[in-house]
Amino acid sequence: MFNKVLLLDDNKATNFIHTKFLKQSDACNEIVSFLTGKDALEHLQDKDNVFPDLIISDINMPTMDVWEFLDLYNAIERSVKTNPKIILLTTSLSPEDNERIKVYPMVSQIINKPLDKRAIQNLIEKFIKGEDSQQ
Repeated sequence: MFNKVLLLDDNKATNFIHTKFLKQSDACNEIVSFLTGKDALEHLQDKDNVFPDLIISDINMPTMDVWEFLDLYNAIERSVKTNPKIILLTTSLSPEDNERIKVYPMVSQIINKPLDKRAIQNLIEKFIKGEDSQQ
């Protein structure tokens, strides 16, 4: 189970739907969502907040795209900064995005949005049940 999931998407309805599916899956204890990369980064930098186990972010956002977010995320210095799984969401997977993730090894994968129950189940299988079988 993920202790905490951070959702980042500039579309409030998308965050709502993703939150609903995550809650239905019983895969996490806490879900926080943000509409801007700036707000998400402020949350991540706040030492009073538990660091997430999973970050799910849209690639294309108007004020700060995911690439700028990831660059600033890398600069976060926290003693409790964990290495969360980072999933990027896209409406159309471009070859450029596939090339760009090679520069960001912390990105686990890119998947099509919106998340649905099957995609969340796949994340659970890969990251939660997969870890259990490796221990």
